[in-house]
Amino acid sequence: MITGYDTVLITGAPVDAGIRVMLDDLHGRWPNMVVALGGDHVGPFLPWRTTRAQVPAGAGEVYIARDAEMERRWDDLGYSLMEHAEGPFAVLYQSASQLAVEIQLNDDPYERRGFGFELYPATLVTAGLSLVTLVTPDMDSPFSQSLLHALRQALISRAGG
Repeated sequence: MITGYDTVLITGAPVDAGIRVMLDDLHGRWPNMVVALGGDHVGPFLPWRTTRAQVPAGAGEVYIARDAEMERRWDDLGYSLMEHAEGPFAVLYQSASQLAVEIQLNDDPYERRGFGFELYPATLVTAGLSLVTLVTPDMDSPFSQSLLHALRQALISRAGG
């Protein structure tokens, strides 16, 4: 079953290191967390401590469940909130395939005060950047928002090395 909500981030940080930071923190709450790496096929799901060192650099797919029971129910329930308003999620990442893309700025990147701001187009030079897709059960739940915040913070902490 394919469900879930995709949020795309663009970063210059090493994504594999950011994922390890994020999942190390989550592992404190989810001590029985199981993780599978994807590619041609997904799996097997193994404990985080076993999978941690295998998170690939550059590009990869990482599928995460709180425990073996959540992983078993994933096929039937998809990316949905389950017990404790938590659910399985995934992080998929790869190098940007285009050297530049046209975007629209919704927020003032300069944080100027006292000036009005209107949306405007820009070009994002993506050479050397990675696209990261976080797939969560939904967009607005506290759980999904906490995952997005954790991934963002982990990537920021790894930016520059």
